[in-house]
Amino acid sequence: MKKKLCLVLMPVVVFVSYTSCVSTQVNMTSVAEMERLGMERIGSVSASFTRYQFLHVWSPRSIQRRAQAALLEEARRNFTGTFEVVNITVGGHFSPWQLALASLGFFGNIQRITATGDVVVTRGRAPAIGAGVEGALERAVEDVSRQFTARSRIAIVYVSAGDRATTEFITGELEHILLRRGFVIVDRSELDRIRAEQALGLGLEVDDSTAARIGHFAGASVVITGGVDGAGNLRRLRLRALDTITAQVIGTASEGF
Repeated sequence: MKKKLCLVLMPVVVFVSYTSCVSTQVNMTSVAEMERLGMERIGSVSASFTRYQFLHVWSPRSIQRRAQAALLEEARRNFTGTFEVVNITVGGHFSPWQLALASLGFFGNIQRITATGDVVVTRGRAPAIGAGVEGALERAVEDVSRQFTARSRIAIVYVSAGDRATTEFITGELEHILLRRGFVIVDRSELDRIRAEQALGLGLEVDDSTAARIGHFAGASVVITGGVDGAGNLRRLRLRALDTITAQVIGTASEGF
């Protein structure tokens, strides 16, 4: 009798174990905290994706990162400007594929993950970054990246600012801003290696077709070139984004500072 009971209950236990649902939250911000930080909710987004986990060992941090990336990509389709996604709630649901896995003897868990979050902007952010090179960089990235997608891989091939220290600062800030917005950036050492192999010279200005070729060799889909020109009140930061396959310009920016 006990043996029969075990045989009946075992599949039920396994089934319940494999289909238990993921539930997690990330970047939670209370209304009071949002008011203190000057945040304003402008809408909400949701996204879904299927996740397989071997032996039912779920990694909350991995799921949270995947959810954040999916929500940010969805937000970019519906909102413009600089925003954040907060109050992210992630939940898992049973997937019919789980039964197929179980019937084939696979040990693992398939769930349909659904994530929701609030899209917020910070009131007064634009005036706060209105002056100086940092503000110009923020606005320039906003303009030049309008045609980028969540899968865009960016290579900053050439930016000239007159002296090496300023050039390094601007390039580093560009990388920081683009990374903060969720894009993948090609490491500068990889670009230097390709320049050396192609005998193009390190740090030298290149034309559009050569810049696109360098980015293509580095596995980038988009390259950015640009520089600072003018003097005094007429100083401007100019950026250009090129498609690495066609070498066509897909974005430009010109900001004074």
